[in-house]
Amino acid sequence: MNNNNNNIEKRSFEAFVNAIGSEIEQAQVRLISAANAQMLFHYWKMGNYILYHQNRQGWGGKVIKKLAQAIRFSYPEKKGYSVRNLAYMCQFARSYPLGALRSFIETDAKLLTPSVQKITDELQSLNNMTFAQEPLAQIQSSDNKEIAIVQEPLAQIQDVAQTVAAAYQIPIENIEKLFLASPVARINWASHVIMLNSSLPLGVEY
Repeated sequence: MNNNNNNIEKRSFEAFVNAIGSEIEQAQVRLISAANAQMLFHYWKMGNYILYHQNRQGWGGKVIKKLAQAIRFSYPEKKGYSVRNLAYMCQFARSYPLGALRSFIETDAKLLTPSVQKITDELQSLNNMTFAQEPLAQIQSSDNKEIAIVQEPLAQIQDVAQTVAAAYQIPIENIEKLFLASPVARINWASHVIMLNSSLPLGVEY
């Protein structure tokens, strides 16, 4: 019994430990990736929410500065909500409306078996699309009585998820699935910021 146990340990224990270690490492990667995707979805919702109310209530760019100050005062432990980062969130939402996310997912699916021709065709198709037509701030007009949020007094502001879902007329769970399925959710925020830096308007006061 003892000999058999020793033999089993010698043959298998190292492989056993390696397999466990590999699983731990892969789990950490998945957790980090999932956390990054959820953070991006949070930033995207925040950006859409701010854009919506800027448009609906006629708020200018200075509201972002006031919002950053309010968050710092009420939630001093929360990081990542500076004036600049809130501006990035708005630009992030503006750059990736649902139409863009759907197109990216479709392109991903078509390129599962890539070829030079497929890549060329998809790049041309994406370049020809105009995503700027669908930002949340423009998606609903104030006279659309079918959207519950439009009918509410301005004082009754819904939470972020409810607002985004009402404006897009899609359950927030469906929006989340779409966002997380898109390649946008697989890029870290620092890389998004680099890309957004080139599209943020210069000289705008936040």
